[in-house]
Amino acid sequence: MTENKKIFAYGSLMKESSLRKTVPGASHIFPAKVYGFSRVFNLASHYRYCTKKQQPVCVLNLTEQSSDKSINGICFEMDGDSFDALLSREQIYQLREVQVVHYLDSNQVFSANLFWAQRFKPYSYLCDSDAQRHYLDLCLSGCRAYGEEFVREFISSTSFWGLDPDIDPGQIWRGMY
Repeated sequence: MTENKKIFAYGSLMKESSLRKTVPGASHIFPAKVYGFSRVFNLASHYRYCTKKQQPVCVLNLTEQSSDKSINGICFEMDGDSFDALLSREQIYQLREVQVVHYLDSNQVFSANLFWAQRFKPYSYLCDSDAQRHYLDLCLSGCRAYGEEFVREFISSTSFWGLDPDIDPGQIWRGMY
């Protein structure tokens, strides 16, 4: 029998249907926070693609921040047998062990792994792309399961690398790009 693993997810894996495509047996799913990071769109996907623009979709990654900054997401448990499928899906990232705090009870602290790409060429968010918007909508939909405050925290801790200076990030969040 293989050991169960805890994973902290901060992007499309927050949407339960997206998570279950790769990890059908995910269990003990709960909202959580990790300190010392912010979330950024700056990574070219290896499997999400915009046919209209003939480019990969930009996906979420992390940047290190001061220890008082946090990002929200979910934590889940999975058996070791499903881990290979998750590693394949998240192959552009490296694993890092972190301390995860339960979103609703800061006295509950767990050790978990998250996926973080550290060696990559920065990549810009694709505006006017249905495929890009679909990815963002997966993330936002996953957040909505935990309430509007959770969505607001997701938005406030997420940035867009290399965004055209004429584009207000608020326009992206409102679905205009």
